[in-house]
This record gives sequence, structure tokens and C-alpha cells, in this order.
Amino acid sequence: MKRVQKTKTRIRKDIIDFLDKTSGQIDPKPGKHSCGIRHRSSLVLATCAKNNPRATVLEYFNEGMTLYIFGEPGKKIANIRENKKVSAVVYEQPLNHGKFQRSVQLFGTAELITAKDRPRLFWSKIRKWHMDKVGRKIMKPMLAHKKLSEKEYERLLKRGLATLTIIKISPEQVIFKEWHPDFSMNRYEWKK
Repeated sequence: MKRVQKTKTRIRKDIIDFLDKTSGQIDPKPGKHSCGIRHRSSLVLATCAKNNPRATVLEYFNEGMTLYIFGEPGKKIANIRENKKVSAVVYEQPLNHGKFQRSVQLFGTAELITAKDRPRLFWSKIRKWHMDKVGRKIMKPMLAHKKLSEKEYERLLKRGLATLTIIKISPEQVIFKEWHPDFSMNRYEWKK
């Protein structure tokens, strides 16, 4: 396969198109066994602190090339607090050599958004991707035996959501690959 030349604008557009097609989306018609999100490709997030790398598989959302991840407290958050440089990779799944597929490797800076530090932004992202509805659907069966009032249930839900940290990743460099069935590959690079 011959390498196709692309402008920086076209590479950026192709990256955004890929992220739009692989990121988590709101399920417009969630069924009985749906949490409210259409899960598509996962992202592998690499963080590092004190010279100890960590890779975590996560669901992600995007606004253009900026990625958003809803993270529970843990080592990845601690790593980002110490070292804001991260890397992430997304590839179409399942891997199938018989068809055209793409992948993105992103290098950037992570920012942590919490309900305490930036409440307006935090709750706007919670509502945008319906995490409040997802939380309600997931927590309802777990709390059914507690016989909570609606007010108590909502307070508990909000407190649970507030424990999340939104990881915002702003890209500085992105490597975009296109894999073809003839085993050839086109590689493009975007830099901020």
C-alpha cells in the first residue's frame, strides 16, 4: 500500500473521527441490562510515578481530541498527582487482519477534575455523559434492601459520584495508524 499524504488538518480530523467512533456513548435506548452507556473500544492509560509505570484499561469519552475518563480513587490518580505526563492507546477491537483498522497512541498532559476543586465543571461532565443516570441504574439493586427514602437515595448517589475524579487528557502528540488487509500500514503524526 502506498503512503497517502495528509495535511495536519486532515490527520486531526481523522483522529477525531476515530475517537468519536470508539469512545463511550450515551445509549439512546437503554434496555434492562444496559447501564446507560454504549461501550465500545477501551483505552489503555499509562501513568508513571517514582519510576513505577502503571497501565489501566478504562472507558473514555472525547470532546475532539481531548479525552475524559471517570476514575475511581486508586494508583492511577495518585500517579497523575505526582506526574501529569501520560500516554494512552486506543485500537479498534477485535483485531482483524482481514479488514481496514485504525489505532491512536496519544501523549499528553492529564488534569484531575474533582467535585471539590471544580464543582461546576465536574457536575457538567457528569450530566453530559449521564453518569448520574448510570450511577442510579448500577446502585439501585445494591441499595434496594436498605429501604431508603428517595431523598436519602439521591444524597447517597451524589456522595458516591463525588468520589470520582475526572481525568482530562489534553494531547500534545498523537500517532495515528491505519492498518490495511494487505498488512501494510500508514503512520501519521499530529503535534500540538
